[in-house]
Amino acid sequence: MSMKIQDPNKNRKLSKSTITKVSDLQKLYIERLERFMALVELSYALKTAPRIIQKK
Repeated sequence: MSMKIQDPNKNRKLSKSTITKVSDLQKLYIERLERFMALVELSYALKTAPRIIQKK
């Protein structure tokens, strides 16, 4: 007795508008990810930067 496994996405056809929406979301995701990584990099640079100590 074998069971057939069906892929629910196999028979779905993507319309052009759906592809455009996905593409726009991917661009937005990448842009925000790049901004976040820039903040992480800046945070690390500031955390590990040598300090200037003023003597009185």
